Amino acid sequence: MVMKRYKLIVILICVLTISVGVVSTFLSRDGEDSMLVANEGDEMTLDEVQYQLLKDSIRNVEIEEMSSVRRRNAWLILDKMKEIKFVENTYPGESWVAHATWILDLLDVGQITELFVVRVNQNNSLAAELILRIVNEEDSTYYIWYNRTWGLGMVTTESENGEIIYDSIMHTIINGQICEREYPRGPAMCNED
Repeated sequence: MVMKRYKLIVILICVLTISVGVVSTFLSRDGEDSMLVANEGDEMTLDEVQYQLLKDSIRNVEIEEMSSVRRRNAWLILDKMKEIKFVENTYPGESWVAHATWILDLLDVGQITELFVVRVNQNNSLAAELILRIVNEEDSTYYIWYNRTWGLGMVTTESENGEIIYDSIMHTIINGQICEREYPRGPAMCNED
C-alpha cells in the first residue's frame, strides 16, 4: 500500500514537472515572437496586436529573415503610417515598408532613433505622398519620400532638398546592390567591385 502511494506520488511529480516544462516553453516562445531585438541591449517589445500588424504587413519577407534593425525600422514606419492614417494602395496584408527598409539597409542608414512627419499629401489617392525625417543612431538626418502606391521613391540627406542618395527613377537594385541608371528608367550601370 505504501509502495503504491510512493509510485503514485513519483508519477504525479513527473507529470507535473513535464507539464511545467511544456507550458514554460510555449510561454517563452510567445514572448520571443512579441519582442524585436534592435541592437545589443536595446530592445523594443511589441504587444500581440502590434506584432501581428508588423507580421501581416510584411508577408513578402519573413520577419526572421530581416535583421533586427530592419524589423525595428519597419515597425516604426508602419506605426507612424497607422498614426496618421496613411494607408498604402497594396493588397491586404502587404506593404512596401519591408522593401523600403531593405533599401535603407543597403544605403547603410542604420537604426532609426527618431521619426517625424514632414509632410503628407493625401489629396490624390494614387499619388499620395508622405515625407518622413528620420534620425539614425549616429545623429545623421535623412528624408524619405514615400508614395502610397509605389513605396520608397527618394532618400535625401540633411534636408528635403539635400543630396539625393536614392531615387527610384534613377536607381535600381541588382543582386543586392544599388545601381545607377543611364537615364530615368533606363538601363542600369552597376559598379563591379
